[in-house]
Amino acid sequence: MPLDFLVTISDEDSGNWSFFIAYKVKLAEKHDTGQEGIKIIKFEKRNSYYLYIYDPETRKVSTPSLNSENLDWCQRNWFQTYASFQKKGGSPKQRKKVAITTKLKAYVEHQWQRTKRGEIKESTYKTYNERITNRIAPFIKAKGVNSVSDINRQSFQDYATYHSNKGISTSTLNSDITTLENFLAWLTDEDDSLDANRKPRDIKRQRQVKDFRAEANPAFTGEDWVAFKDALLRYEYLDESWTDDMEERERWWYRKAFVNFIFFQWHSGSRNHETLRLRYGDVKYEEYTLPNGKTTLRGIIKIGRDTKRGSRTSVINGWQIKRTLDHFHQFNHPVWLQVSTNDDTPLFLNPRTGNSIHQETFRGHFKNVIKAAGLQGKGYTLYSLRSTHITNQLLNKVYIEDIARNLGTSAEMIRRHYDGVANILKSDELLKLNKHYYKDND
Repeated sequence: MPLDFLVTISDEDSGNWSFFIAYKVKLAEKHDTGQEGIKIIKFEKRNSYYLYIYDPETRKVSTPSLNSENLDWCQRNWFQTYASFQKKGGSPKQRKKVAITTKLKAYVEHQWQRTKRGEIKESTYKTYNERITNRIAPFIKAKGVNSVSDINRQSFQDYATYHSNKGISTSTLNSDITTLENFLAWLTDEDDSLDANRKPRDIKRQRQVKDFRAEANPAFTGEDWVAFKDALLRYEYLDESWTDDMEERERWWYRKAFVNFIFFQWHSGSRNHETLRLRYGDVKYEEYTLPNGKTTLRGIIKIGRDTKRGSRTSVINGWQIKRTLDHFHQFNHPVWLQVSTNDDTPLFLNPRTGNSIHQETFRGHFKNVIKAAGLQGKGYTLYSLRSTHITNQLLNKVYIEDIARNLGTSAEMIRRHYDGVANILKSDELLKLNKHYYKDND
């Protein structure tokens, strides 16, 4: 593009009297603001004044409009335009560097500041954080929306569809969408980084079915549990004597980790994201004498603050914690062999990354076992293990308040979703759930 004119700036700005800008319009006026690198200018054949902003780091010039023909007004109010320009990320080149994840973190921090001011409860803040961390941020990443400038009106219309096959309830999805819309409104109205004309509107929600208690994550019942457990144990098994294939052995190692996860979830009733954030230092087991005089293992797990309901201490069958820990110390990874662990090691470590095995990996294994057990189409998900745990506790006549306290939920929620549900009342076989899986732990 040809350079049609020369813009002069004072030596206090850059030490030079000349600076080139590639526009096909000529400069008519230039006025000082008193700030280095910022001028009020006017182009020929243009009515409004503009703000001239020079960025010495990128050596780029930007000229946002002041949207006024009144020079006196512009000289009094130019800073508002400058502040808005900076909130939007500066020049177009700079805006591309501002990741959407940065804005999500800023929004979570915004909610935390509201909590400190007493505007919202801490539990509300935790809910915002959980929704954004576990579902909204992964969805945005999967959509390829990397910066605010990538957002358009259609960006998030398939949110409910994207998550609907992952066993997430309708009410949770619709609550997520409300949080996502609040985030977009904050970007537009308070952060001023999203143009209102590009903000998605009326993100499609999932239709709520009437029998919400049975719509998702049903508890395993009777013969279905037996079929699932049998398929699960076959999935775990590998006769090492008939193969020395390293890849096959590694696949077996991860399958065994998956089986440990399944039984850990059944015994603990924890939410999936709570378990996958556990570290070695968060779990322990100890000998415990039962009222009947028998000795068993009692497990204790400490759920962190960065979860849906915040921190709590839960009790679990200690043999399952021992089984999970033994996986790393008795069954060497075929590539890394003995895995070194400490209190910060993820309980379900992926040696390839050093992080916890991803929930999507376990979900893939779960689908394989469901298919092998012939249970497709029955709505079972990883979250069904929590439902099954609660169901079994109810059938064993554990007090609802005790169940709620141990699982970080409310007694009212358990009564609403489980009390009187037909598949609980009719499934006496659930009393046998995994009762003799470990013969020495009762």
